[in-house]
Formats: sequence, structure tokens, C-alpha cells
Amino acid sequence: MSLVREIVLVAIVAGLAGALASPLQADPAVHLQRSVKAMQQGDLEGAEAEASRALHDPATKPVAQALLGSVRLQQNRHVEGVRLLESAVELNPNLVGARLNLAQAYAFLGKSSHAEAMLRDVLRLAPDNPVAGVELARIESGRGNHRQALELARPVETQLRKSPDGLTLLASSYAALGDRDAVRGLLQDWRSTPDVTLAATIRLALSISQAGMNLEAAGILERLKREGFSSYEVAFNLAGFYLLENDLAKASENYELAVKLNDRSVAALRQVARIAEQQGELEKALSFLIRAKLEAPNDPEVLLSFGTAALRLELIEDATKALQTALERRPTHRATRYWLATARGAAGQYDEALKLYQGLLAEHPEDAQLHFAVGSVFYLKIAFEDAARHLEESLRLDPDQLLSPYYLAMVKQKQGRNEESIRMFRVILESHPVHALSYEGLAVSLFKERQYEESRLNFEKAIELDPTSARANYQLGQLLVRMGLRDEARQQLAVAKDLREEEEKTQLVRTLLNPH
Repeated sequence: MSLVREIVLVAIVAGLAGALASPLQADPAVHLQRSVKAMQQGDLEGAEAEASRALHDPATKPVAQALLGSVRLQQNRHVEGVRLLESAVELNPNLVGARLNLAQAYAFLGKSSHAEAMLRDVLRLAPDNPVAGVELARIESGRGNHRQALELARPVETQLRKSPDGLTLLASSYAALGDRDAVRGLLQDWRSTPDVTLAATIRLALSISQAGMNLEAAGILERLKREGFSSYEVAFNLAGFYLLENDLAKASENYELAVKLNDRSVAALRQVARIAEQQGELEKALSFLIRAKLEAPNDPEVLLSFGTAALRLELIEDATKALQTALERRPTHRATRYWLATARGAAGQYDEALKLYQGLLAEHPEDAQLHFAVGSVFYLKIAFEDAARHLEESLRLDPDQLLSPYYLAMVKQKQGRNEESIRMFRVILESHPVHALSYEGLAVSLFKERQYEESRLNFEKAIELDPTSARANYQLGQLLVRMGLRDEARQQLAVAKDLREEEEKTQLVRTLLNPH
């Protein structure tokens, strides 16, 4: 709760004026009036002295205690102030100003339920009290009770439309209720409100974005940029609004602007990297993560992001080092353990990879991806029986997946059970007719079974789907040699030589880079 002291003081004075209107002895009444005047002028010592002189008279004691209580609050002596205000309210329950101050003190002391109850008492005594209405509206809005919030704010809506805080309160509730026209009307009021701060404008944009009006929120901040009021906060929040709308280009543009305005912002650097990675710009992602890592060398989230990006770029040593450090910071973090296991596997450290994967699997025995990961490492270790056991369990847990049946077929092929592997590859291709690796796997098994013409057709299909596959090009070249087509074979092997070799391990590691 953020009761504005000046408004509360006006309410207190108004409440005291009613109390002072009753017949009182001259001297106590004069002392109270002087106390009020001194408080309005910021003379707390004078206010305290004058109020103390009115304590002896039973008729003026409640008001005097209320004044002394408010003085104590402004002196940051909150416990004493609460005691005096509670006593004043007990003596005269109709002191609205004292109740408002009590609500403020309760809120400051963390007694939110007491503060709310006191505000409701104020509205019971004075249904049109603007301070209590606004603060209760703020409470209800925070709870998501936006209709109640607007109902409480309605008596003072005209005044609320003249202040940034009031407009933000109204806009957030109208936006949450989906009344976009009402929000747009409030934005017209906002543009005509004088002396609106940059921070207040950002708060308004955030409030309507939280209710789903991201483009309207972005429009508010875009106007600030056009008027030359850009800042790190404006750019960062604007990027966030565009990200919520899945406009990655504008989101990245504004996150990069945020980095220019504050080149040490780890949050902005990470967001640029995350979007770049989504768009397949891995080198760009890594460059921003390197900068983030320089700013926060021990941040486990930065290290995790850096490690996964480096792994995708096959910078295995850098990835492993970063992920190992990240795991030291958070030894039980699931994603970090998974990625480090994948890095270990990529480095050929199969036992270390298995230890990490199997530790995760012990905690999550029904996770199909983890069974696949364990099976994959056993496959790379040429432990085909263990590989098949985990791949079959992965497939049982997730029958719709592609990779486990593919590697099960590859296990059969490695074991020389080509007829079984041919049958399995054919089944896979019925439901996944553009899976290049399955065409290649089928072609290899057919080659081994001397079914050369069909093997050639499947190699060619695999290459059509993935022209960069060195392995498929090389094996087609070998098949053409076997078929006696020397010139074609020479050309095919030349293509293969220009491409990368030893792809099987790399391909399997890449499948592990996407755990979902």
C-alpha cells in the first residue's frame, strides 16, 4: 500500500475539523488548531508541543493523541505512533484521519490485514473517502479482483484520471477485464497529463502488458523512443513486449539497443543470445554469451546458456568447462547435469556421461528422453544389448517418437541382423517419409543384403533430403564401386571427401541437444 502522506494529512485535518467543531474550552481548541497548522508547515516539534497541551482535556484528548500519533509516524517512531493512534480511535471511533494514518502505519509494519481492515472501516464511516477507496482498489487489483477494484475506484475516477498512479490503476484493471476501448481512452488522458515521469510511463505499459495488451504497451514505449526519451529500461521492457508477441526481430532489435545503452546488462545480453539461438544464429548467440560470461563469470544460468551454445557449435572443451563450473554452483540442477552429460558424450567420455545420465534416470525413471540418452551412450560404447534395453523402454514411454526406433534399427544393423533392421526402417519411413537418416540406414542394410538397386534408390533419397551428409555420399560411392559403375563412383567419392567425415557420433550427440 502506498498512501500519499500529503493526501492523508488533508484527510486528517478534515477529520479533526469536525472534531473541533464541537463546543470545547478555548485553550485546548486553540492548541489543537496550532498543532494542525504546525504539522502542515512541517514543524513537527511545534505540532507535538501544541498537541501535548490538549491531552489533559477529555474532550480534546482523542484528537490530540491522533495528532501526536501522526507526528510520531513522520518521526519514524512507528510503534509509538500506532499506540497513540489506536488509543485515539478507541476513544473516538469516528476519527477518519486517524484511521487512515493507522492503515499507513500497519502497512509499513507489514500488517497488511490490519491495514486493509482499517481502510474498510474508513469507507464504512466515509463511503466517498478517496484515499481509502484508491488503496482498497489497489489491493483488490493486486488480488486479481478487477471488477471490485473498479467499483471501489468509481467514486473518485475523475480524480484518478488526472494522476499517473490513478491512470495506471484504472488501466491495469480495465485491461485485465479485456476492455480495450476503456484502456485506449485512458491513454488519451495519459498523453494530456502534465509532468508524467519516464518511470511512471513504464509502469503503465507494464500494467497493461500483464493483462495481455502487449502491442498497446509497446505503442506507449515506442512513442517515448520517437520523442527522444529512450533509455535502457524503455528498450528492455519494449523488447519484452515484442517477445511476448513472438516478434523476434523487434524483440532482438530492442534488446540489442538495451545492450548499447547498458553494455553490462547480463539480462539483455542473454536475451539477445536466446533469440539468436532460436533463429539459428549460433555464432551471434555465442558472442553475446561470451560478453555475459565476462560480466557474470560465476552465474550458473549464464554458464549453462554458454555451455549449450558452445556445444551446438561443437566447441566441446569450452562447453564442458562452462557446464562443469555451472554444476559446481548448482550440483542438483537437472538441465545442467543433462547438458554436461551430453558434452561428456560428445568428448567420447562415455563412462562420465553415463554416470550423469543414469543419476538423472534414477530420479526420473519414467522419462523417455533420459532412457534414450542412456541408450544412446551405450550405443556409442558398442554395448548394443544395454542400448536396446533403454531404447525400447524409451519407445514404450513415448510411442510417438522417432529417434528411439531409428537407433533400435541401427542396433539391429550393427549386430548384423539386417532383415530385422530393414523391416524396422521401412516402418519408420511409413510415418516419417522425409527422415534422411532412415533412408540412409535402410540403404546400408539393403547394401549388406546385396539388394543393390533398391539400396541405391534409398541412398539417393537420403542425399536428396540431406545433400551435406558425407556418410551417405561416401556409402553411395562404395555401392557404385560394388555395382561396377567406376566413373559415377569416383565422382560420388569426391563429393564425400569434400564433406565432413565420421558423422555418426556427431549426429547422435546433436539429437541429445534437444531434451524435449
